[in-house]
This record gives sequence, C-alpha cells and structure tokens, in this order.
Amino acid sequence: MESFGKTRRVIAGIAIVGIVSIAAIDDSSAQSPKAEMTRLPQFENDRAVSWKSVIPPHTESTLHRHDRFRTIVGVVGGDLTTVDAAGRKTVTHYDTGKAYWQEPMPPGAMHKDVNETGKTIELIVIEFK
Repeated sequence: MESFGKTRRVIAGIAIVGIVSIAAIDDSSAQSPKAEMTRLPQFENDRAVSWKSVIPPHTESTLHRHDRFRTIVGVVGGDLTTVDAAGRKTVTHYDTGKAYWQEPMPPGAMHKDVNETGKTIELIVIEFK
C-alpha cells in the first residue's frame, strides 16, 4: 500500500503542473509585444559606419534621411517600401546576397522604411563618411 500512496502523490503533482501550464498557455488576455525594426551596430571608423537592419513584417521606421553615400547588402532579401513625407511610396526589391549602391538623399527630403510584407527583411548598411 505504501508504494500506491507514493504513486498517487506523484500523479497528483503532475496533474497540478499540467493545469498550470495549460492556464498559462490559454491566457488570451496576454498580448505579445509588437515587433519593431532594430538596428544592430556592425562597425564604425573614420571612413564608414555599418549596421544590420532587421525589419519584421508590418513594421515601419520613423521619418528620417540619409545624407551620405551607402551600400546595402541583402542578408534576407525582400520588398521594402519607402514612403516620403508626402506619402508617395516606392518599393525596392532586395535580393538575398546582392549589394546595392545608393546616393545621398536630396536636401530636405525625408522618408520612412515600411515592411508591408509577411516576412522579415535583413539588410547590412555601410554608410560612407
């Protein structure tokens, strides 16, 4: 009989853990944090600065500008939309493994980057000083 009692306690403990786990998974009131674009520094020296941009689906950057020449390399390519201050959209396709050259933006021009797709885009940017 003693061994039956031990078994019963172990089974009861498993049942309690299972209920707690199910309750934690089934908590529909909890919301996951909204994904955001991230900029991960790569290097900076007196000639250039580089970062990796990770752009999750359905995210956008703030309005900004680029005053320098830069190279962009598609780590995980995709279609990235740029939206200027007037709301005009341009879609640029970045192929994985391909490098692209971009000129500085005209004076006063601003844009934001928007990933309107369902997949994460990752780009390495090397901006020349």
